[in-house]
Amino acid sequence: MANLALYNFIVHNLLQINLSNVLIFHCWHPPDLLPLGQLFSHNMIFSQYINLNQSNERLLNFSKAYFDSELNKLGVFLDLNCEQSNFITNQSSQAQLYTQDFHWLIYDKAGNMTRFEELFARANLSINADVTYVKEEKYSKHDSLFTLYDVYNPGSHLGGQLNITIDQSINCNRTQCELKHYLSELYKRPRLQQRMDLSGVTFRQVALVTVKPLSLGEQMLLAFLNSEENVHMDWTSRVGYRQNLHLQELLRFNVTYIWRNQWSINDTQGGALGVVIDGNAELSTSAFVISGQRLRYIFPTMEVSQFRSICIFRTPHNAGIKAGVFLEPFKLSVWLVFVAILILAGMMLWLTFRLEHRWMQHCMQYMPSLLSSLLISFGAACIQGSHLIPSSTGGRLAFIALMMTSFLMYNYYTSIVVSTLLGSPVRSNIKTMQQLADSSLDVGFETIPFTRVYLNTSPRADIRALVKHKVDGHDPKKIWMSVDEGVLRARDQPGFVFVSEASSLYTSIEKFYLPHEICELNEIMFRPESNVYTVVHKKSTYKELLKQIQVRMLETGITQKHKLFYTKAKLHCFANNYVINVGMEYAAPLFIGLLLSYFASMITLILELGWAYVGRRQSQRLPTAESLLHIAHLASNEMLYTQYINLNYTHLLTERLRNNLLEHKLVKLGIFLDINCRGSAKVLSKANEEHLFNGRYHWLIYDQSFNLTEVHERFEETQLYIDTELTYVEPSPELDSFVLYDLYNKGKHLGAKLNMTVDRQINCNDQHCELSRYLSDLHTRNRLQHRRYLTGLTLRTNAVVTAVPANSPESQIKDFLSREDDINNDSFARLGFQTHQVFKDMLDCNYTYIFRDRWSDSELTGGLLGDIRNQSVDMTATGFLFSSRRAKYFKMLSWYSAFRSTCMFLNPKSSAVELRISEFLQPFSATVWSIFGSLLLIAGLLLWLTFRLERRLNHIDIRPSLLTSCLLSFGAACIQGAWLLPRSTGGRMVFYAVMLLCFLLYNYYTSVVVSTLLGDPPKSNIRTIQQLADSNLEVSVQPLIYTKVYIETSSYPDVRSLHLNKILKAKRDNIWLPPDEGVKMVRNFPGFVYITEASSSYAYVRMHFLPHEICELNEILLRDETSAHTAVAINSSYAELFKLNHLRLLETGVHFKHFRYWVRNKLHCYDSNRSVVVGMDTAGPLFLLLICAYILCLFVLGLEILFHRRQLRAGRP
Repeated sequence: MANLALYNFIVHNLLQINLSNVLIFHCWHPPDLLPLGQLFSHNMIFSQYINLNQSNERLLNFSKAYFDSELNKLGVFLDLNCEQSNFITNQSSQAQLYTQDFHWLIYDKAGNMTRFEELFARANLSINADVTYVKEEKYSKHDSLFTLYDVYNPGSHLGGQLNITIDQSINCNRTQCELKHYLSELYKRPRLQQRMDLSGVTFRQVALVTVKPLSLGEQMLLAFLNSEENVHMDWTSRVGYRQNLHLQELLRFNVTYIWRNQWSINDTQGGALGVVIDGNAELSTSAFVISGQRLRYIFPTMEVSQFRSICIFRTPHNAGIKAGVFLEPFKLSVWLVFVAILILAGMMLWLTFRLEHRWMQHCMQYMPSLLSSLLISFGAACIQGSHLIPSSTGGRLAFIALMMTSFLMYNYYTSIVVSTLLGSPVRSNIKTMQQLADSSLDVGFETIPFTRVYLNTSPRADIRALVKHKVDGHDPKKIWMSVDEGVLRARDQPGFVFVSEASSLYTSIEKFYLPHEICELNEIMFRPESNVYTVVHKKSTYKELLKQIQVRMLETGITQKHKLFYTKAKLHCFANNYVINVGMEYAAPLFIGLLLSYFASMITLILELGWAYVGRRQSQRLPTAESLLHIAHLASNEMLYTQYINLNYTHLLTERLRNNLLEHKLVKLGIFLDINCRGSAKVLSKANEEHLFNGRYHWLIYDQSFNLTEVHERFEETQLYIDTELTYVEPSPELDSFVLYDLYNKGKHLGAKLNMTVDRQINCNDQHCELSRYLSDLHTRNRLQHRRYLTGLTLRTNAVVTAVPANSPESQIKDFLSREDDINNDSFARLGFQTHQVFKDMLDCNYTYIFRDRWSDSELTGGLLGDIRNQSVDMTATGFLFSSRRAKYFKMLSWYSAFRSTCMFLNPKSSAVELRISEFLQPFSATVWSIFGSLLLIAGLLLWLTFRLERRLNHIDIRPSLLTSCLLSFGAACIQGAWLLPRSTGGRMVFYAVMLLCFLLYNYYTSVVVSTLLGDPPKSNIRTIQQLADSNLEVSVQPLIYTKVYIETSSYPDVRSLHLNKILKAKRDNIWLPPDEGVKMVRNFPGFVYITEASSSYAYVRMHFLPHEICELNEILLRDETSAHTAVAINSSYAELFKLNHLRLLETGVHFKHFRYWVRNKLHCYDSNRSVVVGMDTAGPLFLLLICAYILCLFVLGLEILFHRRQLRAGRP
């Protein structure tokens, strides 16, 4: 008897996993299979049945006959109660059929778990086996409870144990199945995630080591793979070994090693790859390059890195530079003319000096000789300048002409010389392997197996040419060498080419090459760059599990970490230290010229000594200049621009302080002050009055007679700030050591006290200074980090509140701003207030508030901006919009919020879009309607003729009139069917043709009408503020102070037109509406325009509008969308501290958390729930047409009655 519950369970199980192919091993009677076949047919499942009541000989090749298919997955049902079931399980185990490609459903009516365990304890089950053991328990004759068990083995051939886990119970009857209980947690995760514990399994791992002899022993080889020294050696194997350690840690398997010293002998045999292809290893430490031939045997699980073999060489020396290169920039004629001009200019200078000495007063105290004048001329040619300059205008013009000529000649000369010296080609013109093979350069190769294999087996013509010209017939000892040897030879012998793997090559290059030598290297690809992959055997049952984990390692950066540590993919060159080495063959002309110029040099030296003597005499008359000589020299060496103010002369001190301190335009100015000078008190007083102790000035105050108490008294009342850079210096008695103190005040106007912190000690001598020790932890962080907490201070803060009167009690305003309900009411103010509570905790300070009802009265005055500008507050809790004029007085700190003012409205109802009376005729043209009517008349005539013929043949008893036949035809056009049909085949074909034609035309008709009714309402053609101002639409405005100010004061023509036409000339009283009323007006009166701030009104739109009505809204921007920013006064000392903390709020997401809660500036529309409501304006023409049709029908009926009575009278005798 058929077990319908079992059949339903089989179908239910296959449908749960979307399987449509199944193989049934059974021993049931053929009639009992009929219901199962019907279930399979009903559910589109293709099935085959194998009766196990056959002999073993007939079942011997069942695996090839039934399982060898191209299906992705095949379901297999096996009744374990059949006699031949043991044979099937054993043969399936030998054929390795318990994999993910087959879904096994093993049914045991007896529920003998012990027998099942004996059958499968040594079966060749795999980690990806899809085997389900099913036990049946009957509740009644037709109801059964099936208990399912998941069966797998993590590796039967590797020491794994059979694993049987209960899964779920399913209740089935004759008609259906339903899940009753989950009996474990298997349903929560995919199958492979449940089987990630491979405890007890021992993987075979092939390990590749080429740089060490395998005879060292396993411990030494493992130590090499695990070491972090010489990372370029066998890097592919060491990267794979590190990754496999992570795999072993995650999956908890054991490992045995198979050691190999080469990748492969050929493409698919031998070496480490051969072990994987032969199926003797589950893992490999080394990654491999993939080829089409290899993909037939292996499965790549993950990309590890790139494999590059390159040729490197330095460009050979260029011997084209000649010994006379320093004379070649100009021709001989140019040199002669230039020398003649210099002699002539020297003579003219000598004459000028004589004339000035004789005829002009206050010119020179001595008369330069002709030789001195010639030296001045030749010195100008050498860009040496001159200490003697004519005093007359004509003489100076002549000297300027000489200097200009010499300057141009010098630039020509140096440009040509430098370009000649540096003109050797940096890169070689050898770019391909074929060019390298045809060149005269020597080539060497690293002694690695895959390079030998590639040279011997590559089919490329350029590689064969390279082997023929550079390898064959050459001494192998000079061709094959180690990496270090090849890299050194390429460095020392320009033109020698060395071929190796890029990563190991780059390591040796960075070890032996100078930075500029790296820049000179040429590279040619020895073989195309390719990726290397970790691989397993193509039929490995672990490939999906390993692939998932390795991809996860790639995503988390573990693979990238190992790759970056063991490989180098790029060389970094620094060419700025490149030096041209000029030999004696190039410099000989210079030395000759130097010997010839000794006499002139001696004369110049005598003149310089005389000039130095005169300078010393002058410096002796000016002792102050002598004392500053050393510091001026040091500043000049360090490229520091200095100015000096002598505090001993106080009559011009105020003016000089103003010119040098107050009116400078530098970003930052350093000031050194010797506080022991007589005028130092005046400098400090002036700096305090002008607020110069801010971040624009770095003060270094030196105190020879340092006294801590006096320092406190001197700076206690000084206006220092939190960004003050004031370093106070205490020298030692010997003046060889200096102690530095950092002075600042976090806010004297807020009641803060002077802070003086010792910083460091510096030791100095006549030559240099060095740090002796740190005396505090100031050096560990920057200045603002040490001063970031304002503990105990109360900052003055202002905020804008528009929803509550500004003169309300402060507690009431704070309570309103702290609440989290009614988010549409004054959202900007509450956003700023609540974010600044977090800001207060970051600064560890307190606030006092000044509440305003507006941002400003104009662009720069009044309201919140006025408080900041006149420095009544230290910060503002509410952001505002920036402009070019505001940027002069305020400093922007960070982004605060987006700001959008919009005009929203629905399309007004217009007669232009109403459905006209002829709308229901428009789906077809007049021609189509005419042809369709003609076809219906012809079809009615044909039906009438058909009925007449059938009546003559006695097929029907009635005789329809021509009008009735036409009514049948037109009824078919209206999809009304017919009460009378032809009996003949030809007549029915005519009627079917009429029905099909009418069906198609009806679908066309209804599609056009429905698309017209359901079409998206068009958006308004009003797109700009000017178009809105010129339209006849009514406008209301949200009574926000900044919106009102903008509309009333804006200088834009379109906004002024809007204000004039819609506000001033409006005849309504309700121009200013709150958001709730304004949004309702927009919804209830299409064409009504409401001007509002987006974030405060969008919530009411969501509240009062249906989703599809949101899609119909039109929006026009009242002003360009912009952003509001937090800001302080431009000269605020807290600017940088506040900016860093505001940016911290942005980076951590605190500000965006509050912003997303308080500012909702985006609407979402969903058009799917839109329903068309047809009103009388649309359906009126239909009703009118129906009434006209009724009248016409009554008229026709009256005619018919009269005609009928007339016929009756005519028929009476």
